[in-house]
This record gives sequence, structure tokens and C-alpha cells, in this order.
Amino acid sequence: MKEKTLGRTGLNVKIIGFGGIPIQRVAEQEAIKVVRRCYELGVNYFDTARRYTVSEERVGKALEDVRDEIYLATKSISRTKKEVLKDLETSLGNLRTDWVDVFQLHNISSSDVWKQVKAPDGALEALYEARDMGKIRHLGFTSHNPSLAAEIVKEDIFETLMIPFNYLTTAATEELLSLCSKMNVGTVIMKAFAGGALTDPNVALKFVLGNECVNIVIPGVNRTSEVEENVAVASAPLTLTAEELRVIENDRSTLKGQLCHSCDYCQPCKQKINISFVLNAETIIKRIGWTSFTEEQYQDAKVKVPTCIKCGDCETRCPYHLQIRELLPVRLAYFDKNRKKIRI
Repeated sequence: MKEKTLGRTGLNVKIIGFGGIPIQRVAEQEAIKVVRRCYELGVNYFDTARRYTVSEERVGKALEDVRDEIYLATKSISRTKKEVLKDLETSLGNLRTDWVDVFQLHNISSSDVWKQVKAPDGALEALYEARDMGKIRHLGFTSHNPSLAAEIVKEDIFETLMIPFNYLTTAATEELLSLCSKMNVGTVIMKAFAGGALTDPNVALKFVLGNECVNIVIPGVNRTSEVEENVAVASAPLTLTAEELRVIENDRSTLKGQLCHSCDYCQPCKQKINISFVLNAETIIKRIGWTSFTEEQYQDAKVKVPTCIKCGDCETRCPYHLQIRELLPVRLAYFDKNRKKIRI
């Protein structure tokens, strides 16, 4: 598998890494098996976060005996020095290590949060202190806001940036990736598959990996077959064929402006609507079919979506500026229609 240097961290990473969200959703032994399979196939960058419930613990159990051969990255969404340092100690325990290679401030997507992070006794002070103590080696941040991320990158504080990038969200992100390349900031890509909505995940992965400013992509996986497929793509030529380019253009024409990335930054909803579940109706049915979970969530949405008070709070928080209030009843109707087809 191809390898790149992660910006000025100097870390030599395989271009496919491991994203730690999905292993929360499977049994522990299966999760450990998936992480270990990544290692066996050459993956050497493993990303997780305090916010990902049991993910850190499972990564730690899977990789404790090969710690010196891999890079561990985790994150804290806390905004004060005290809270971040507390999160770091928990992460170190969960990951069964004395240090983290890349420690990231999670979801710096608004100016208010950035000001809070930089304030006296803010999260940034924690990173400097922990680095001086040898508990973290490199500083990073994640964001869903390309324009703000560009301003932060220009301040020359962080060594890595994690940002969503796929062929539906290109313009602002491509400019940001170019800036990172010029400033030697490592680029870690999430949401390459746009939450599973894209027609062909292999095409989606080739598109992202084909951008010369991308250092590493960290797809979320919870099956060994997914790991093997991702590594196979990253180990082959990345030039897109004419047919693959047609797939991209078709997805762009049908999904642009309607795609929910399941980041859940629209939450909490005053009416307790599970917004990302409803907006991802088609993706959920295609990927997992109609399960007891789907039925439970559908019944909940059927009751709650009609109670939407049109306050618009969710739309102000959506990094992708979706018209959520308009999309909710449309996507619920899709569930209604396809539920009948599946269950009859």
C-alpha cells in the first residue's frame, strides 16, 4: 500500500487509515478482529475519540502488543484545559499507551468555539502542556467548516487537520487542502463515502485518494471485508475510468444539496427527532435493510417528525446547510413507501 508523510509531523502513514466510529456498533471481539485485520494488511494510523464510547478501549486491546509499530490518534471535544487533560488521561488508559501520536481538538467548526479553545485556561493550553510532558507528540484539530479551518491553519498552530472530503463537497475543501499542502499541515480525510450515500464506495475512495493534497483517508469500518476492499483500492492505480467518472456525475446531479453526512451536529432537536436517521432513509434501507432497529427508529420518527415546530435551529447548526425542515417529511415518506414494499 502507498505511503505518504503526514505533513510536518514526519509520520510516514499508509494512505488508508482506520476510522474508529463504526466499531462501537459491533460485539467487542468482532471489533478487535477488525482492528487487528487493519494492522495485518499494513494500516498504521488508527483514529478514534473520547466521544466514540467504547472505540478507544477496543483499539487499545487490539493493538497493545504492537504499539511501537503503529500511530494512535484520538480527540477531545472538551473546551477547557482541565477537561481536555482529564480526557487525555482517560484516552491513555483506554488505549493502553503512555503517549498519543496525534491528539486532536474535536469539531472546531464555529468562531465562538475557536475563541473558547484559545482563551486562557482553554483547550489549547492543555495540548501545549501535554506535549511538553511527552503525553502527546503532535497537535491536530478536526472541523466541518472549511472556511474557518483555513483561518485556523493560517495561524500555524496545528500539525494536522481532519476534514470531510468527497466528490459532493469539493470546492471549499479543495482550496483548504491546497493551503494545507503549502503550509505542510497533514490532511486526514473523513466522510469519503458521504455516510454511505454514494453509489460506489470504491469510486469514492479512488476520487479522494487521487487528490495529491490528501495524505490519508480514514474510512470507518466494522467488517474485515470492508478493510480488505479499502486496502485493495489503495494498492491499485487511482486513475478514474470513464464509467467511474459517469458514476460521480450521476451522484452529483441527484444528491447535491440533499446529502446528510450523519455528523449529528444538527442535534439536539427540541422535539427529539432523530434527524440523521430520517434524512438517511434511502441509505439505511440500501445498507442494512429493514431490521428491528430500523422499525423502532421508523416508528419513533413517524410520531415525532409531524411535531416539528419549524424553529430552524437544526439548520443553523448543519455544516452542509441542508434544508432540514423541508427534507424531513419527504424522507419520512420514503420510509413509509419502502417499508410497505419490504414487509409485504
